[in-house]
Amino acid sequence: MDATSLSITVSIATLVVVAVASFAAIVQLRHLRASNQLNALLEIMNQWNIPVVQSALAELRTLPHKLNDPDFAEILHSPGPVSRAAHPEFLALDLYEQIGTFTKHGLIDENILLDILSAQIRSAWDFAQGAIAAIRTVRGPSAFENFEYLAMRAQHWERAHPNGTYPRGLPRVGEGR
Repeated sequence: MDATSLSITVSIATLVVVAVASFAAIVQLRHLRASNQLNALLEIMNQWNIPVVQSALAELRTLPHKLNDPDFAEILHSPGPVSRAAHPEFLALDLYEQIGTFTKHGLIDENILLDILSAQIRSAWDFAQGAIAAIRTVRGPSAFENFEYLAMRAQHWERAHPNGTYPRGLPRVGEGR
């Protein structure tokens, strides 16, 4: 084998090694991204189950009734922060805002999140939208915009999956095999 042939063979071997290493790196990056997204989703689910958060989520359901209270309406129309200790429903709004931010920036897989939480997100938005509208009169349209983004994505997801995401062709429990 002459020097030119040897040089070509070594170059081809090098190219193959680099191509295989590049492919392996891409696969590892995909696995790392999936792992990071899974960890973020698991953390959200862990936060969801903390008693304080559960209490805040329950309190969120009372927002439409609280809007009739002049003292509460005054708080919503005031600049400055709302006390989360006095008004735990804002902890729930904060949670949805954070989840919306993570989703909007691709840190959480939107399809997995919405498969799990779309109904809760839409329901929470329905309870909160009047209070958020009041808050926005003072703080502007960016107040809870990521929660709004999340609610809109949940609405689109539910329209795209009106019958859920159960695999087609797979029998349901109790149906024939």
